[in-house]
Amino acid sequence: MTSMFTVDNILIKFMRRGIYWLRTAVALSGVFLLFGIFSVAADESGLVGDGVTMNTKVFNTLIDDLSRHGGGTLNVPPGRYLTGTIYMQNNVTVHLEQGTVILGSTNLADYPVNSSPLPDRGALEFGRYSLIYAVGRTNLSLTGPGEIYGQGDSPCFTKKFLVESGWTPTDAYLRRPYGLCFVGCRRVRVEDVKFNNLAFWVQDYLDCEDVVVRDVTVDSYKSDYNNDGIDVDGSRNVTIQNCRFTAGDDGICLKSSYSLCENVAISNCVIRSMANGIKFGTASRCGFKNITIDHCVINDTCAAGLALEIVDGGTLDGVSVRDVKMNKVGAAIFIHLGNRAKSWVVEPQRPPVGILRNVSVSNITASIANFGRGGVYASSISGLPGHPVENVTLSNIQIANLVAPPKSYHEIPVAEVPENLKGYPEFWMFGPLPTCGIFCRHANGLVFNRVDIQPQATDLRPALVFSNVSEVTVNGSPVSTAVIRSTTGDGSNGKMSSH
Repeated sequence: MTSMFTVDNILIKFMRRGIYWLRTAVALSGVFLLFGIFSVAADESGLVGDGVTMNTKVFNTLIDDLSRHGGGTLNVPPGRYLTGTIYMQNNVTVHLEQGTVILGSTNLADYPVNSSPLPDRGALEFGRYSLIYAVGRTNLSLTGPGEIYGQGDSPCFTKKFLVESGWTPTDAYLRRPYGLCFVGCRRVRVEDVKFNNLAFWVQDYLDCEDVVVRDVTVDSYKSDYNNDGIDVDGSRNVTIQNCRFTAGDDGICLKSSYSLCENVAISNCVIRSMANGIKFGTASRCGFKNITIDHCVINDTCAAGLALEIVDGGTLDGVSVRDVKMNKVGAAIFIHLGNRAKSWVVEPQRPPVGILRNVSVSNITASIANFGRGGVYASSISGLPGHPVENVTLSNIQIANLVAPPKSYHEIPVAEVPENLKGYPEFWMFGPLPTCGIFCRHANGLVFNRVDIQPQATDLRPALVFSNVSEVTVNGSPVSTAVIRSTTGDGSNGKMSSH
């Protein structure tokens, strides 16, 4: 029966009914590619949108045949299409019409393991199971306004259930399927699609090039964690624009496990997260370069609104963040150079301490709330002894603390703030800090212009605290390590303390 659901046979039926087949020659980089354009009706294709019938084989047959004929668009009409892994192919667009739902199976057997595509750089640990998957493909698109619904709240996908069923904790963590995983792909477009209730990371773009993610909505705010809204890992020339992320883990997460993450533009996005709003790391081995973030809104986010982390080697160089509003976040800014030194490649030595430099953050407003971490925590810029963070500029920053800390916070000696050299990087990793604003340690070349810290009236801690920091400029003036001055201009709390 499968042979009936080929593009050739569908076309014969369509032509007999007066529906046309169009092949259009498109010039792209001097090469002519042929694209087929057609609409598939459920009764002709074999797709059954009743939410019960499995459609995996039909989806993959249609996509394979369409690619074999030169490519084109597979229009999926309204319905609920139960399926396992769908494999995207070259020159194919899968278009989900309004009312179309791709319904992920809750049977883990419907998500076959995908072999590691990067044997020369180490085994692929994450993303080997996915509802939508592609490796090494070119010119592939997933468009809406339809929906990808992963049924991630099914007990079959919870780590607790899987461990109780005899799985190891590692397998229970990694075996759950992603929503979408593209590996080593070029010219990728994901647009106007809704991703809801996924079992694991919602989207992962690993070692891809020329990626556009636009007008995408993610709602995967479930309590089993690890539901990142989008992960961009070692990809280049990436645009994330006009998207909304409601995520059970980091909203937007950049990594560089195997390749440099370069030329990424994030703009006009709205984020709500149970972890960080926008995060770089933790897998930072190959580094980040030329990243811009602008005009985003981060709401009700439990960890940091912005977290820039180099903890597994690599270099972060050239990051610009501007015009971001944060409403009720755990901390506004967390910039950290650490030495966890975890690697995802086969190499004789662990990665060396990385480099974090040349960061500009401007036009930020943030309100800070307590999300049950034991207190109100400050922002921080921190390096390691002998490995400072370098050249960070904060301009037009307004941070308002909505909750007053306990009085014990007022008496924390700077020297007693732990280094936590190899700890997992989160804004609370140092515990309570001796500042109501920004704690800076092991850094060179810090510039603060118009930084306004608004603590609660009972919070007597200074606004800025420096430890082992050199070359500091505040509002255009160099600051000596012996100086204590007000950043608010009125001599009240909002003071800077240098050590």
